[in-house]
Amino acid sequence: MKRRMLILGIGGVLALAVLLLLAQLGFPVPFVLAWMILVVAVVVACRQEFIEVGPAWPPEKPGRDSRGSEVSRMAWAINTRTGVAGHVVVRRVQGVLRRRLALRGLDLDDPTQHARIDALLGEGVRDALHRREVQRTDIEIVLDAIERIPNDTEETG
Repeated sequence: MKRRMLILGIGGVLALAVLLLLAQLGFPVPFVLAWMILVVAVVVACRQEFIEVGPAWPPEKPGRDSRGSEVSRMAWAINTRTGVAGHVVVRRVQGVLRRRLALRGLDLDDPTQHARIDALLGEGVRDALHRREVQRTDIEIVLDAIERIPNDTEETG
């Protein structure tokens, strides 16, 4: 704001100096004022942007989809009437189980390791996610088993 006031003040003093100088040279004051107003109007008009400038570079990051959170989508993926868990929930729980087993050097898809996985998780837990219709209770059993797996990153003591 101070900068704008300074520019206007300097412009006013300069305009007054030009007006007095031209009046001393014999130009009529109304004639000089009219030309000064015309020059100011041309300068202001030239500063306008008549052509739209494209978007700024770099372009804006795309916004997040408003589809809802991951948790709400997983909650809706469980049928409350039948208790059948959708593929979204099953895949997510399988992913968590795979990561947790991988920390212990186990692979869920390796048949030679199924006995060790069953010993770690409990009987029937591994098979719970491979049924045709995975129930909500199966998901709960698997999640409970995942929580019981000792985490190597946690400090024991």
